[in-house]
Order: sequence, then structure tokens, then C-alpha cells
Amino acid sequence: MRREKRREKRREKRGAVGSVGSVVGLLVIALVAAGCGSVPADTRLEGTRSPGAPGTSPGGPTSTTRVRRPSSAPTAGGPPASGPSVTTSTPAAVLDWQGCGEKLQCAVLTVPKDYADPSKGTLDLFLKRRPAGSKSRRVGSLLVNPGGPGVPGTTVATNADGYLGTPLLERFDIVAWDPRGTGKSSQVVCVDDHDPYFVIDISPDDDAERQSLIAAARSFDDQCAKRNADLLPYVSTEASAHDMDRIRQALGEPKISYFGFSYGSDLGAVWATLFPSTVRAMVIDGAIDPTAGTASFLKQQAVGLERALNALLAACAKDRSCPIYNGGNPGAIYDKVMADLDRTPLPVADAPGRPVTQGVASWAVAQVLYLDALWPALTSALAEEQKRNGRPLLDLYDSFLTDGGEFPHIFDALVAINCLDDPSPSTQAAFDALDLEAKALAPRMGPYVVGQPFCVYWPVRGKGRVKVTGKGAGPVVVVGTTGDPVTPIESTANMAKALEGGVFVTAQANQHTGYQTGACIDDVVESYLINLKVPPAGVVCKR
Repeated sequence: MRREKRREKRREKRGAVGSVGSVVGLLVIALVAAGCGSVPADTRLEGTRSPGAPGTSPGGPTSTTRVRRPSSAPTAGGPPASGPSVTTSTPAAVLDWQGCGEKLQCAVLTVPKDYADPSKGTLDLFLKRRPAGSKSRRVGSLLVNPGGPGVPGTTVATNADGYLGTPLLERFDIVAWDPRGTGKSSQVVCVDDHDPYFVIDISPDDDAERQSLIAAARSFDDQCAKRNADLLPYVSTEASAHDMDRIRQALGEPKISYFGFSYGSDLGAVWATLFPSTVRAMVIDGAIDPTAGTASFLKQQAVGLERALNALLAACAKDRSCPIYNGGNPGAIYDKVMADLDRTPLPVADAPGRPVTQGVASWAVAQVLYLDALWPALTSALAEEQKRNGRPLLDLYDSFLTDGGEFPHIFDALVAINCLDDPSPSTQAAFDALDLEAKALAPRMGPYVVGQPFCVYWPVRGKGRVKVTGKGAGPVVVVGTTGDPVTPIESTANMAKALEGGVFVTAQANQHTGYQTGACIDDVVESYLINLKVPPAGVVCKR
């Protein structure tokens, strides 16, 4: 009983991601927090590879589509995406760890922008470490990533008590870093005010509204190109996987362990594919489908979010105390709110110039769906909108988009990384077709997931994603959650199948990622990472 109470407190601190970041600190990354009216400032929802928020992804919303660039477009650097990479012969850097808070140490690691051509310069990675609680029982270092992309990974070390259980904290040095383009590492900064890209109508009813979406995407992309010309070609997931090996070398460990959530699953799978001989143990939770292109994954995500929203509304329909119970038909209230906001944005008295639009509300809704403990916050906010009070919805939007203001450029990095990684769909016509398909599959959440065509007009051409195989990396425990809205369990199962040593484990819960939803799944994860005890394939853990 005591253990369950501790676990619940950790989940609340961590937030939505169930493990990715703070709850809303997810998981987008796990980025979201439990609560019923307001969202704690330290929670946030990190997204996942690509929610397309009203212009965003789970982690944030933003269509991550992109097109074939003109031949004059710069090409992303990095080694060829064909087969495992070998550790470079360059001498490993020595990390100069300095105290930076209770139980924490910080360091900076300089790495090549382009591992295939080091002459292109370097960039800095910010690292944070929480040493193992027990020196005598220490296993080694555990690299961790909360998801995103775009979320600063060091939040896991800073909030380690919320992300990880005591067994892992006692036995491992928790080593986190802000991936290139994020946080305190060399950071992508596109715009200082994100509101114009979220207040916009994400469900255009005519060509004028459609052209507004395109113009907004072009404007965002142009500003990104102007402010980050020397960085945008080098923020791919593949490059970050190479950074992981540099971190391993700098730590002086021949093999290292890894625990990644949400988008962190993709990053880990690419790392294990490129550097299989360096993997001691790996667990990924809330995995994306590596066999699906962006377009296919966005459709999977639309279905997952629609499923979660329907579950929320069904639960409310059975609960007379639900703020939008409406005689057992809360869906009518939800649809009315969105239709009203689509027609007429709702002004917020103490936030002049920042009205709640359908886009703002959709972003807030999608983030709350990361964790069922956050559902009351949404039903309460929707009820307040019916009273002409938009402040609760605006608060949800603000908390999730910028992690309470601490990291205001998560969205910028998310778009930059997603647009560099995957070129599909590649034209405006293909994007429009995807929009229609997503809306057919998920009438309420489809528009949010597809978002805006940022990647169609992105200024840098990526070289394609690494084909995930994990060949030679050994067993990889892949956790899928039955009610995961962002990385549906079907997509996570496909990750397990793609990995040579994938071992699929199911957690029964309504949230993004499954770790810390119960003793069973915690024991599976911790026993493997600590003792290399591989669970039987097909284990199902009840919450």
C-alpha cells in the first residue's frame, strides 16, 4: 500500500508522460499533470514524434509532413543511414562535472555538427547527472530521454524522483542531456510568440482559411531558417543517436543502459541499430511505429487520440458530478464548445489579444488526453467555457506549450527535428489528402493531429530515417499501454516486431506510457534494467 502511494506521487510529479517528462511534462512528453482546474506549473505534456497540434506534437501538434526540397536546399549532415555505425576513433572527451543543485551534477560536451564531416563545426550538449544513491550497488549509467522531440532531456534528471522508481535511482547514475536543438544545448529558436500559429483556424471551411494556414506555416519556416541557418541541417534523430555514443564514450563505459519514453523510443531504437555492440540493456515505453511514415503514424495517432477522447466522454456520461454531464451526453457540450470557438473566439478578460480559439482549445484537449488523471481539468475547463470563461482552457494551453514558461521553444525544436527526419507527405496536395483521411478516421481529433503544413515548406532537406532493426543489440523491452492516445498500442507493438530482440509487454492504463502505473510493470522494467532479467513476451500488467 505504501508503495502504491509513493508511485502515485511520482506519477503526479512526472505528469502525463507517465514517464516522459513531467506529466505534461511528458510525455510530451510525458508532459501533463494531474489536477482538476489548473495544471501544476511543473507538469507538462511532451509529445511524441508528431502530434500535429493545432498547428503543433505529443507531444505536440504539428504536422510533420515535408516535401522534396529543391536541389538548392541544404542537405542535413550525418553519416549514411545504411547499417550500424562504428564508434569513431576520435579520443573521447572528458566530462567536467560540476555541482548544479541537490544531488545533481552538470557538464557540457562538445560534439561535431556533422559526424560525416567534422570540418563543419561543433555544437554543445548540456548534460545533467544524478549519481546512484548506492555507490556499493551501482550498476552503471542509465541514459534517459523523456520524449518530444523538442523536450529538454535534462528534465528527467532534475525531476528524477518523479520519472523513475527508487530501485533505478539507487542502482544507476541517471544521465540525461538536452538533445541537439533543445533546452540548454545548442537550441533551435524560431519565433518568440507562438500564439499566431495556434490561434489560427485549424479546420478551414473555405480557401481563404486554408491559405491562412499555409501562410502561417511559411512564415514560421522562414523565421526558423533566418534564425537557425547553421543549426537546422544538424538536428536529426540520427545525429542525436550518434551523440548518445559520444556521451557513452565520455562516461568511459563500453556498454551502457537506456530508458526512453515516447519519442525517446525512436531515438533509442535508432541508437541501438547504429551502435548495437554498446547496448547493455534498453527499455522503451510508449513507442512509435518505425515501419510507418509520418502520414501513416499521424493517422494512427488521430485514432488513438479520438479513442481517448471518447473514453473521457464515456466516463463523464456515467458520472453525474462531471461538469459537462449534460444528462449523460457530454459529447454534445464538447462539440458545441468547439463549434462556438470555431465561429467566434472567446476573449479572456485578463489576457487581452489572446482569445481562446478552436486551435488553442484543441491543443489543450490533446495534451490532457495524455493521462486520465488530467481528464477532470478538461471537463472543468469546458464547463467554464460554457459560462464564457476561457481562462482555464488558456491556462492548459500555456502550461503545455511552454512547460510552464521554463522552456518556451519546445515547439520550435519539435518542428525542426520532425521535419528533418521524415519527408512524408511531400506536397501540399498530399498534406490536404492526409487531412481529409485523418478527419474521416477521427472527426474530433483529426484536425489537431494533422495541424499545419510546416514540413511541406521546410527549408532543409533531410536524408531519410534510419531503418530500425536493433540487430545485435540484444533484448529490448518495449512497453505498450492499452489506452495510450499518442502512441497507440498497435504502433508500439510494431516497434517490438521491428527490433530483432524486441520483447513486447502490455500495461493496462489510460495514459501515454505505462511505467509506474502499477507494481507489475515497474518490476518488469526495473528487473531488466538492473538484473538483465528478460520478461516473457506477451506479459500483460494490470494497473
